[in-house]
Amino acid sequence: MDVDVVRKSLQNAGFSQYEALVYVALVRRGAASAVTVAEESGVPKSRVYDVLRDLEAEDLIETYKQDSLHARALSPDSIIAALREQANSFSEAADELRDMWEASDLDDHDLTIVKRFETVVERTKSLIRTAENEIQLAGTTAQYDELRPVLHEAYGRGVFIKLSLYRPEGSRSTIDTEFEFENTASEVCSRDLPTPFVALIDRSQTCFAPQRGSGYEFGILATNRPLTYVFHWYYQTSLWDNWDVVYSTRGSSPPITYVNIRQCVVDIAPLYHEGAIIEVRAEVSDTESGDVHAISGRVVDLVYTRSRSANIYPALSDISGQVSIFIDDGDRTHSLGGWYAKVEDFELRRLTIESIEMGATDDGSSD
Repeated sequence: MDVDVVRKSLQNAGFSQYEALVYVALVRRGAASAVTVAEESGVPKSRVYDVLRDLEAEDLIETYKQDSLHARALSPDSIIAALREQANSFSEAADELRDMWEASDLDDHDLTIVKRFETVVERTKSLIRTAENEIQLAGTTAQYDELRPVLHEAYGRGVFIKLSLYRPEGSRSTIDTEFEFENTASEVCSRDLPTPFVALIDRSQTCFAPQRGSGYEFGILATNRPLTYVFHWYYQTSLWDNWDVVYSTRGSSPPITYVNIRQCVVDIAPLYHEGAIIEVRAEVSDTESGDVHAISGRVVDLVYTRSRSANIYPALSDISGQVSIFIDDGDRTHSLGGWYAKVEDFELRRLTIESIEMGATDDGSSD
């Protein structure tokens, strides 16, 4: 029996040092004279009487006269319950403290490994609430259901939202054309294979965790553009390109909006090479200063792999390297690149095709 542990726990619960010593001595003996209690507890005789009266006032002991003052301990049930409640409170506080640490705001260019999947989801919710331009999310239909309220809010702010969803076998959630993605997502694809949870926010924030049941329990939270770029390609090639799109807000007629320059080039290259006049409006960031600008004008050139040959119907694999769109705003021609644009004037954030006019002649006029 570790008496010292009990005494220290009682002191942590609010007992004074002398109260803890006297109370433990009485609980161990059941009943004893004040003199005996003082001797066994080590509390001075001049103080033990006051301590006994204080404990009696708390209904923890009772005193009585025999030949001298005696005391007996009452049932310790109330103290046991209080100690257990305090232990639970300490355990909960420890868990909350750990959660706060794992979910704390990340500094710029920071990378954090967390243990709980819930921390990754909560971080994702927080980032979605502040998203400005683009969200790429991969997860299960149940995870989509949980994130749907904040995705709806982001969509209402004009954020482009791409979802890659998996419905686990036996799940009540479904993925089909009747599923309600309206006002929540821009594009949705359906997967029949489980994959990790991935959320990419505004090309700079990454949230990642293996799916539950994989045998691994950890998460990655990063504010890091290079790492997000790597995850973007994983998302594009493994979680998007090979799966069926079941919902899209992108129509076949303008206005048509893109956040991915490569997908834009795949779609407009055949039209451009057939002589179409394509008028666009783009939101871009300066590759040197990072300042955001708006550019409007006509597409006057496309540069991508084999773009100078007969490759007028490129696939995404054909433009996995450098890709550029050149826009003439009437005063000058601007070059737009994708993520980490280096040789172009601007990095494309979002491009909207405002009009497409077919049948252009050699002098630039339309038939």
